Amino acid sequence: MIETFTAAADLMNAIPTLWQSAKYPAAAAMTAVGVGSGIHGLTKGFGTAAARMIGGIALAALVIGSDGLTASTKTTIDRHGGITTGQYGR
Repeated sequence: MIETFTAAADLMNAIPTLWQSAKYPAAAAMTAVGVGSGIHGLTKGFGTAAARMIGGIALAALVIGSDGLTASTKTTIDRHGGITTGQYGR
């Protein structure tokens, strides 16, 4: 029983740590995919290539800013409804 609790506690600590460690490499990978698809899209025109590159950069920005976006969304939901604070239905 104690080993199970310890393993669960380790997972609750390891998953956020893993996300923090993988955030910047994931953003770099998304930027690289956007640039690669933009280069591939040059055959269809400059507008397509630019849109694909901007899409990859936007996804990378979402990955890097996800902590702030999550905190802002939770604060807004709590202010207007209290769903995440256990006050739902009051």
